[in-house]
Amino acid sequence: MTDTMPELRLRNPDASGRGTLRHVSATVAQLFGARVIIEHAEHQQLWIDGLTSLNGDGFSYSGDVFVAIRITDGGIGEDIPFEVGTPVVLQGMFIPADQATAGTNDPGLPVLHFTHAPVGFVIYDGVTYK
Repeated sequence: MTDTMPELRLRNPDASGRGTLRHVSATVAQLFGARVIIEHAEHQQLWIDGLTSLNGDGFSYSGDVFVAIRITDGGIGEDIPFEVGTPVVLQGMFIPADQATAGTNDPGLPVLHFTHAPVGFVIYDGVTYK
């Protein structure tokens, strides 16, 4: 099942990425079953928490963070079989809550997006998804 929602406007008007590139470890906090269409591509959505930087820059975030992983249209090509409470490593663009737009499954959380090539990736259960 796929839900459709309006464009989230997670990018600047010139279509450049918004946010700060982060490479983090985290824990899967919540899963959402249906893919959601954002900007004509299907996305798998989840919340993660307990972010810790793997860049050595001291970044951390202890609350929930919304993640929308592009599956189709240049995305990773398949859903990741996440389980709540398990570790995950991600790289993408981190947007603080006050700069992101709330939407389906996201009540106004910080966002980690562009978790696919060429900017990011997801490593889960020993498999790298780009």
